[in-house]
Formats: sequence, structure tokens, C-alpha cells
Amino acid sequence: MNAYVYPNLQTRFRPGGDTTIAVLPSSATYLKQMETCHQLAYGYAPASALEADAEAMTAEKFRQHLAIFPAGQFVALEKATNRVVGLTVSMRVNLDMPQDGATSWAELTNDG
Repeated sequence: MNAYVYPNLQTRFRPGGDTTIAVLPSSATYLKQMETCHQLAYGYAPASALEADAEAMTAEKFRQHLAIFPAGQFVALEKATNRVVGLTVSMRVNLDMPQDGATSWAELTNDG
């Protein structure tokens, strides 16, 4: 990890400056960039995110993730441009997939 997070949520980059990427908690500041990053990674057009693809992540879905479980969301930023170049969203659940019947992320999370 290229950043240290302190209780006041300020980020201090790792000493030495040996990387161009910083990993830090996601925030509302980056929602649109997170949406774009996800679209590029998974190869879908922005219109499909709104029309038919329940698995597509939108800025609004990322906002919901931050509201429900902020500690599990991170972005990788290119330090020189403050551009999101990677992200992670996580959720830990304790379930038996075959028995509980959820078949997709969208179903499991009630569409994100």
C-alpha cells in the first residue's frame, strides 16, 4: 500500500516517493472517475450502465457503497494527475451460495 491512513482520514504518501500511484480510501470526490475506470476495465459503454446491465457500476452505486460500507472502498490514484487508475469495492458476507440462491453481484446486493 502506498499511503498510510490516519484516524482523521488524512493521507500521507509513503516516505521516499518511490511510486507514482497512491492508494487511499474512496471518497465522493472520485465517484465519476470511479465509474469511468470501471467502464474501461469491463468494456461497456456508459449508456449500457443505465439501460440494461445490472452489473455495471455507476457513480450512484459507488456512492451507495461509500454510505453503507466506507471502510471497504479504495482508489488507486496517479499522483501527478489525481486521476483514478484503479479501484476496489468490497463487501464481506457469510452465506452458502448454493443454498442461499444468489446468482450474481446485482442480486446479492439488490442492484448494487
